[in-house]
Amino acid sequence: MTAKTEWLRFPAAGDLSLRAYGVLVTLVLAAVCLGAPLALAVCALSFWHYALYWLAYRYRAVPLAIFKRDAVVMKSVSLLVLGSAYFATPLDLWSLTMVGAGFLLNLTAARALGPDRTYYGHELAGLPWVRITAFPYSHVAHPMLIGNMAAFGGTLLNAGFRADWWPLACAHVALNAGLMVMETNTSQRRGTAPGSGPLAGGTLVIAGAALGAATAYPGEVASIIAAAAIGGGSGAYAWTLVRCHAALAPALDAGQHMQTEASS
Repeated sequence: MTAKTEWLRFPAAGDLSLRAYGVLVTLVLAAVCLGAPLALAVCALSFWHYALYWLAYRYRAVPLAIFKRDAVVMKSVSLLVLGSAYFATPLDLWSLTMVGAGFLLNLTAARALGPDRTYYGHELAGLPWVRITAFPYSHVAHPMLIGNMAAFGGTLLNAGFRADWWPLACAHVALNAGLMVMETNTSQRRGTAPGSGPLAGGTLVIAGAALGAATAYPGEVASIIAAAAIGGGSGAYAWTLVRCHAALAPALDAGQHMQTEASS
């Protein structure tokens, strides 16, 4: 029984992650209109694809097609948010050149890998391991992540962007470095599903709401409430994302056990 077949037995898991993400994006945009800090809104929409990559790579329970869909949507939103902040400042030629070169390296590497292997096709769909020797893999390991780090680091060459948004760019660089460590050092054995009960979810919502409110305090009551909504919504989505992966893992283990017994 394949992972894809097992996932289809949990249709909510396949759709809930993306639907909940759409709700979060809508909530964040509405909260900004009500006076929530822009920096909080940008951060709330910038980093979800990294969590998705980690969950997919570590627990390997999501079908490749669903993972690719969610990853493309989340990364597109993240880059749109980053671009809106970056291009709102006066352009710097050296910065723009570095950003363009970094993302060009990323795209060239993705083309060499192909769409399935770019999105963990070996880990999620059982594609056979293949050593890629085409450029840029012929010159450097992990060119996609290196290209990302160069691009996000390149935004810091723009003094205007750096003054207001350096934590955002540095977080992107650090998280890409974290993905490189994960892909290099994480065991190829799928991990056990994480705990994700209602208590954990409630804790994340409350903690997120408190942190969100703190970013707007002192300020107008409407702004504090809107910021708390972003924080609480982010906590709720973090719990939902983990639940979507945790819901499948036990059933996937059971399906693999049944398949082993049938073949023995």
